Amino acid sequence: MGITILEALNSATRTFWEKDIENPRIEAELLIGHILNLKRTELYLKGQIALSSKEENILEQLIKQRLTGRPLQYVLEETEFFGLKFKTDSRALIPRPETEILVSKVLEHFKNRETDSLKIVDIGTGCGNIAISLAFNLKNSLIYATDISPESLNLAGENAKLNKVDDRVKFLPGDLLTPLEDENLKGKIDAIVSNPPYVLKEEKELLPKIVRDYEPEIALFYEKGLYQRIIEQSLVYLKKEDLLALETGYNQAQKVKDIIETKDNFVSTEIIKDLAGIERVVLAIKR
Repeated sequence: MGITILEALNSATRTFWEKDIENPRIEAELLIGHILNLKRTELYLKGQIALSSKEENILEQLIKQRLTGRPLQYVLEETEFFGLKFKTDSRALIPRPETEILVSKVLEHFKNRETDSLKIVDIGTGCGNIAISLAFNLKNSLIYATDISPESLNLAGENAKLNKVDDRVKFLPGDLLTPLEDENLKGKIDAIVSNPPYVLKEEKELLPKIVRDYEPEIALFYEKGLYQRIIEQSLVYLKKEDLLALETGYNQAQKVKDIIETKDNFVSTEIIKDLAGIERVVLAIKR
């Protein structure tokens, strides 16, 4: 008879703890829950049930992958964002929990708006988590999702199908808003949203090893002037009184706000902090 779920949890937790993996118990729960298709709470309710030999073998292989330093989300090949499931692999950045604040603020902007159709752009869509979450929650929306990486767009397309919004998310290859040039959308967009790369290349060594070794550089590092370009291009496509929402890195929000406020075309610029108190999101309304 194989080991029980509780025994497997304790063993995996101990292994991760000995190898200095952060949050060893949570990682053990997520791995075993993934294998058994159980929620974390269900693991304890069914804790005395034994794993099959196949399940034990899969667990052993996944633990080995994790111990190489590979991010858990890449090991599991999935993660959750804004209550939805997303496929994750090295084609795109792993969605971060703090980006949910960006999505929440965009949804809040449209909360009391009655319209037949919303047009929203997600710049640098990655695995599609922002665009797909918006499409899922705004049933009357069409989302244009751009990315310079064809690999990211392929993954985002798979995630759109997974979450059944592929009929309302249009994926466009190219840099920032240049893919919109042939879409006849100037002055017609209700919101432009972006979580762009926000680590300077010279700061690469400051990143955790797990990030710089496994996540795609194209999604991590940016050249100076990126936010300036996004802001200037957004003015061409945004409708009046509509929203520009940008996620920023540590100690960048005020600088981005300052850039926006040099343009007479924006009003009501606001900075939103994340749960850790870091200034994370910059919002602005086109005049």
